Amino acid sequence: MAQYTLGRLAPEYRRLWKEMEVVKVQAADQQAKRIIANKKRYKAIEGVTGVPWFVVGCLHMRESNGNFNTYLGNGQPLNRVTTIVPKGRGPFDTFEEGAEDALVTVENLDEIKTWGPEHVAYAMEKFNGFGYRHPDRDIPSPYLWGGTSIQKRGKFVSDGKYDSSVMDPQLGGMAVLKRVMALDKDAQFRAREPVTPAAPPATVEPTLSPHAGDTEAEVKPLTQSKSIWGGIAQFLTTMGAGAWGVVQGLPPWLIALIVVAALIGLYMVIQGRFDVQKVIKHLSAEEA
Repeated sequence: MAQYTLGRLAPEYRRLWKEMEVVKVQAADQQAKRIIANKKRYKAIEGVTGVPWFVVGCLHMRESNGNFNTYLGNGQPLNRVTTIVPKGRGPFDTFEEGAEDALVTVENLDEIKTWGPEHVAYAMEKFNGFGYRHPDRDIPSPYLWGGTSIQKRGKFVSDGKYDSSVMDPQLGGMAVLKRVMALDKDAQFRAREPVTPAAPPATVEPTLSPHAGDTEAEVKPLTQSKSIWGGIAQFLTTMGAGAWGVVQGLPPWLIALIVVAALIGLYMVIQGRFDVQKVIKHLSAEEA
């Protein structure tokens, strides 16, 4: 059994699935339609086991022709303990209870998280056994490929008894699966769960300067700043009080220079760069 791993068999399964043609199309369609008609029950089992509903349906058809009074693991009646492989299972009250036992407890198919054609084929062959791979037989399992172009002569006619002359008349699970997928678009292979991309880093606010929170340092718009207008009034009053006496008798060029300086001072007051009140207080303190 150790040599029959998914990693080793997957390329073969993918190749056979790609090459396979369903030969018994009419019979496969009949089974496919029955599976689709019971999708609700198979989906309930998928919700518990993780095995896709269409895979459950194909196994059910192969084991007991879709009889809900049988154990999914081998087709024996639900109301008694099984006597063939897997032996000693049951009894079970419902088909769903038996299906969970066969798929999870016995076969551990809930561990398969990705379902491509190779995963379905591996699950089906594992479900039935790898006996057809023995060197004395070495044929593609009819449990999977019956009714397709892949099938070869040979069949286990009972547990442990192989007859190389018998062509298995039953449809293989992969043949029915092909037709289910053709008739119901809800039957799709399930890819590996996508990796959730990491969340983008949170926007980092720029580090504020030490004085950024000092609202008094903010220069308000001219039309909204009472302190600016107060400063302007004080500036004009202060400058005007002694300006006339000072400029009398001065040459015109010096008067022009004083006017320019006054305008520059006025501009600085408007921009908030020059605090007239502080200057006045400072000068008053010196005079005192």
